[in-house]
Amino acid sequence: MRIGLQAWGSEGDIQPFTALAAGLVEAGHDVTLAVTDNAGRDYSDLATRFGYRLVTVPNPQIPTAEQIEAVWRKIIEVGNPIRQAELVMTHGFDPVLEPMYSAAKELCANNDVVVGHFFVYPLRVAAEKAGVPAATLNIVHNCLPSVSVCPPGFPSLGRWSYPLGWRLVQFMVNRIFLPRVNALRTRENLPPDTDVMTQTWAADRLNLIAVSPQICRAPPDWDSRHHVCGFLNPPATLMADELPEGLDAFLSDGAPPLYLTFGSMMPKSLPYIKETATLWMDAVRRAGCRAILQLPWSDLSAFETDVQMFKVQRTPYSKVFPRCSMVIHHGGAGTTQSALLAGRPSIIVAHVSDQFFWGAELERLGVAGATLRRKGLTARQLADGVEEVSKASGLASRAGALGAMMSSENGVRTAIGLIENLLHQR
Repeated sequence: MRIGLQAWGSEGDIQPFTALAAGLVEAGHDVTLAVTDNAGRDYSDLATRFGYRLVTVPNPQIPTAEQIEAVWRKIIEVGNPIRQAELVMTHGFDPVLEPMYSAAKELCANNDVVVGHFFVYPLRVAAEKAGVPAATLNIVHNCLPSVSVCPPGFPSLGRWSYPLGWRLVQFMVNRIFLPRVNALRTRENLPPDTDVMTQTWAADRLNLIAVSPQICRAPPDWDSRHHVCGFLNPPATLMADELPEGLDAFLSDGAPPLYLTFGSMMPKSLPYIKETATLWMDAVRRAGCRAILQLPWSDLSAFETDVQMFKVQRTPYSKVFPRCSMVIHHGGAGTTQSALLAGRPSIIVAHVSDQFFWGAELERLGVAGATLRRKGLTARQLADGVEEVSKASGLASRAGALGAMMSSENGVRTAIGLIENLLHQR
């Protein structure tokens, strides 16, 4: 089967697609993955290792590192999730709309079925025009209305308030996204969408939710197209990442360390990374712990640390997280579920809207400390959070039990079966 995938966004948005592409190739399919990374990351090594074709769809208006940092600081400062979404669309999506739509049309012309990131509405338009079966992939489970789920960004006042809350959230989301979506649909002589969450972001026949069923139980009022397939990790047989030099010795030479990463929430700006690193190091010293600091900069000598800290550009989470005491992170879907899969508790420092939701989910599950805000974060707040998690009764054991249950899942295999069924039902 020829399968086309299209992803957009941060590394956390794209990682599930690289995992799915790897699994599809292993299952014998011919796979093409079109990627638009909003920081210009290169995924060619993964494509070569896993054996799929990679189409890079870059931003034709490539911003400088200084421009990216300025936009990012503004997004954090704004705080309001609706205004954050507008900024992300204005700076990260709108400039690449036409190149992404061209790539989408190519995918539909050359594949039997296509699967797209739920934000990538150009692929759904192209699939409708070409008559190709299409699926969407959601990396978070708070974008589908349900009378039994509190809507994102809405205070939990009880189930009686959820329907009203969803109407308000849908109204605000539609105000930002529908004009963009329907401008393209009208141009292509397709009927306009009337609701983003239930129509634009969820394909008519198959919508995959790439979240562990240990976290997300499908509410009874979701219709049959919505499937919780599980966390999408590359097949274990294809994982080949090695530990950075010296890290194994550091891990073995003392108490399990903290792991600190803000993932794709760290723009590649040396002043911004230094500012964050300084905050981290102050917090680690206050907490009296060992720590691994993930700093996305090519020359790690730019950061002065002591013997209790180890600097890395990146690591294979599946090999490192199980050897740490806890993971302090931004609350991205991938990092959150990687920490859970490793059986380790978290402290989430949320930067944007969906990360606050992940923080609330981990608190609900009893596997994380109180969610912190990146805006105005201090070293004292972070150190206090570490102490809270370290002393919390049963938190680490609950994280371990949840990780053990997640380890028996295979989200990639489940997703592949559902995609294969989509074509067979054509």
